[in-house]
Amino acid sequence: MTPAERVVRAATRAYGETVTEVRPLDLTAAAKPGERHVRPRRRRRFPAWMAPVAAAAAVIALAISLVTLRTTPSRPAPAAGGVPRYYAALTPQGPQGFQNPLVVGDTLTGARLATLTPARGNWFTAVTAAADDRTFVVAAQPFYDAPDKRFPARTWYLLRVAPGTSSQVRLTRLPIPDLKGDDVLAVALSGSGQQLAVGFIPNYATSPKSPVQLRIYSVTTGKLERAWSTSDQTVFGGPGRASTGSVTTALKWVDDDRALAFPTISTASNPRKHEDVTHETMRLLDMSADGSDLIAASRVIWSTQGVLNQVTDYAGQLSCANTFINPMLTADGKTIVCAALEFPNPPRTLTAPGRWTLAWLAYSTSDPTVARTLAQVSVDASRGNSPSIDLLWADSSGGTLIGTWSIEAAIAVARGGSPNPPAAYRPHWGVIADGKFRQLTTVPDMNYIVSIAW
Repeated sequence: MTPAERVVRAATRAYGETVTEVRPLDLTAAAKPGERHVRPRRRRRFPAWMAPVAAAAAVIALAISLVTLRTTPSRPAPAAGGVPRYYAALTPQGPQGFQNPLVVGDTLTGARLATLTPARGNWFTAVTAAADDRTFVVAAQPFYDAPDKRFPARTWYLLRVAPGTSSQVRLTRLPIPDLKGDDVLAVALSGSGQQLAVGFIPNYATSPKSPVQLRIYSVTTGKLERAWSTSDQTVFGGPGRASTGSVTTALKWVDDDRALAFPTISTASNPRKHEDVTHETMRLLDMSADGSDLIAASRVIWSTQGVLNQVTDYAGQLSCANTFINPMLTADGKTIVCAALEFPNPPRTLTAPGRWTLAWLAYSTSDPTVARTLAQVSVDASRGNSPSIDLLWADSSGGTLIGTWSIEAAIAVARGGSPNPPAAYRPHWGVIADGKFRQLTTVPDMNYIVSIAW
């Protein structure tokens, strides 16, 4: 456990002990204008400091105002600089920062349409988007620290965005099962907004080696439509991932919702060489495939590997496997995009600076061994304050991405947990297109995120 994780865990437990009641949801609208599996020794995901919250969280229903569920698909919203107009994000804020309010914002103008605060003692923990840029599904759960570590019931909500109307944001509870006691590894709303895919380990607290499940639920009825399972716990990146953000990037609907793409991530240690070798694959599951075995029904369409020195953090190869960030298959099914890292000249001490290379790469499914660099940045940082990189969104062809990079944000949290860290620790949000990383200034106060969807 890192120092930052210790700080967060202690703070969340202390806050959890203060919970005495559940109050109604506060919806405040803004002014009008998303091998062997072992736990990797080191993670480099931007919101990794929230891992203890993810591990501790589980689910009860929120006291919330319900509205009528609409099933008519929305038309796609206009894009801003090649990215969707609206996003929904979970971002810790204010003196009760671990509540993870749900922020709905305008990517073009930076305006907030609404901020939804969960009932006291509860958290929004994941959000996933449909292709129309107006439809989202949100997961909610309470903070808890039960002795048996079992996960209580999760609650699912449909979020509709209707800019320019009297109700710009509408939240509706869904009939999808609560998955009580299960460790959710991945969620993905289909492009049409009609189906929700959920990957999880049943009864994880008492049976951590239980087969991983993948289920498809109807958003409208909550009915179970398809189900698969596997004993391979490397799927969806495996349990114990560093952040809840990975939950909403570990599954992607592709090919007009006819298939699902998901990664496997495994790490094997070589004590003799003091190395961790990480292997990543991207698998494709056709919805028409027969059988209920997830591995047998899917196929590998891409793989890569990265080697990290356990002592120096030396990663002399620019590889997506060095980041432990989920790769993504684009919606057209033709391109894998991923976030990569290289540290070719590690300094001898934790505090000495060195040059890091951060990049976003693309691979064609027709030639999956050849990487193409979409954008690249060089960062001077020490081993003890290493940079982080993330991949948050990709368009249907991989021509435009949204990503972030920062100097280790978790250190700023460990130094005080402020939602407004020093400038040096704030993330650099960017649109990645035409070989460049262009600063995205319309989300300036999003210093820490738990989950975001476009």
